[in-house]
Amino acid sequence: MKKIIYVLLFILPITLFSANMNKNGIVTKLSKNSVDRTMNILSIIIKEYGAKEFTIIDHKQNANERGNFDIQEAKLIIFAESNTCLNLLKIDPAVGLDLPLKILVYQAEDNKVYIKYRDPKFLKNIYNLGQTKEANIMSDILDKFTNIAIKK
Repeated sequence: MKKIIYVLLFILPITLFSANMNKNGIVTKLSKNSVDRTMNILSIIIKEYGAKEFTIIDHKQNANERGNFDIQEAKLIIFAESNTCLNLLKIDPAVGLDLPLKILVYQAEDNKVYIKYRDPKFLKNIYNLGQTKEANIMSDILDKFTNIAIKK
């Protein structure tokens, strides 16, 4: 019984959440670049990798078009690494609520540029995905893409 409690209290949280992932599965990274440069790098990386970029949503532009909303730069890129995403959808179609993959790049009140995304490993906690490797593959892809974008 003590072993089970030990696993639940100490080992399980470590395996579910990486050091930079919050309790909701959101990973945050600080970028050395502007929002636009970070987005451009991400867009290039996504295309070079062979993933499909669906769109970029410019939240600041949308806010400006709606009237008196003044927000900092914030852009969301939506893309899919199709085979991996499709395999997850076969396992549990509800995972489509969190797919395709998304990365948010924004300038915060401290004027620093951050990247945020939900780590696909966390999706195992939300959906009936079992011990699939696809979530780990997508997590590695997002980590790799964002690490390049924040350093270039």
